[in-house]
Amino acid sequence: MTTSGSGTNGGGDTAGDGPGGSTRRGHRVTISDLARRLEISKASVSYALNGRAGVSEETRQRVLDLAEELGFHPNSAAVALSASRTRTIGIVIARDPTLISTEAFYMRTLVGIEQYLNEVDSSLLLRLTGEHGEDLEVLRRWSRQGRVDGFILFDELDDDPRIPLLKELGVPCVVVSSNAPDDSVGRLISSPEETVTLLLDHLGELGHTNIAHISGPFTFVHERLRMQILRDRATRRGISVRHIEGSYRYDDGAELTRQLLTGANPPTAIVLGNDLMAVAALRVATELGTAVPGEVSVLAWDDSPLCEFARPGITAVDQKTMERGRAAADLLLRLVTAASSSTTSAVALHQQAPAGELHRRESSGPAHR
Repeated sequence: MTTSGSGTNGGGDTAGDGPGGSTRRGHRVTISDLARRLEISKASVSYALNGRAGVSEETRQRVLDLAEELGFHPNSAAVALSASRTRTIGIVIARDPTLISTEAFYMRTLVGIEQYLNEVDSSLLLRLTGEHGEDLEVLRRWSRQGRVDGFILFDELDDDPRIPLLKELGVPCVVVSSNAPDDSVGRLISSPEETVTLLLDHLGELGHTNIAHISGPFTFVHERLRMQILRDRATRRGISVRHIEGSYRYDDGAELTRQLLTGANPPTAIVLGNDLMAVAALRVATELGTAVPGEVSVLAWDDSPLCEFARPGITAVDQKTMERGRAAADLLLRLVTAASSSTTSAVALHQQAPAGELHRRESSGPAHR
């Protein structure tokens, strides 16, 4: 699957935020806007803005005059990237496609990446593979064929084989991660501590001391970090936590919630690793006649429209996934640019992801046991 911000090569496709930087309220001026107004191609606009051959001096001046009038300022990463090979980044996801299509995290992250790439006149090459190492072959093939300038990696594993492979192939990458080892690759780092603090502050205020955590697979580094930090921080607060490994799937969330609510000493609150499992937990509680939040509170690690539109609405942490997608793409393009100009040391390899925000809804309430 290939998605594209634009079909032409050239300079940046976005304006700065100055007072003259929009053609209408809330709209950022892009190369497409300039091309449409001047009735010329986007490629011609790009050539004019970047001082490249291919347009007449009259056309170049018309473009520069309109850009100044509208307050257009090319994105610096896009201008520098104009010398790169493909203006395309790659994402290879080793997950079941049916899960990807229903999980808001990936969809919203990809939207953020696409928005950014569209602004800088670049493209995304996306592939979903099986979960048994097929992704390594795609990474190797695309790298050797020169189809992409770099990769964004998700779902880091222990001793993740993708990282040494891309380092060996000399291809830049950004790992969307929860840890920050000194392994000389780019990382967009989200802090589990922030989310754990948000959730425990909220549950502590409501008097919960018996909670359960249904996570994603423990094979992922970020899930084990979540579990460890949640356990340590909860213990300090006198809160008991049961950790159960899940799979992010709806059916799994439903079955594990059923086991918790029908077993001995059911928890007064359940934190689920994604929005889909949280919706499943809510449905199961309703089927069992367990009042939400009267008898059990339901919370999700990742917010989405599913949590917002559920009844009752599910308390969840907005992980700013679209913003994180944009940040990962921006970091990767800066690393690609630095690699092509032999100035990698000038670019910080690690960048902190935007902080999350707790959205309190009707599914969480005071503990009654």
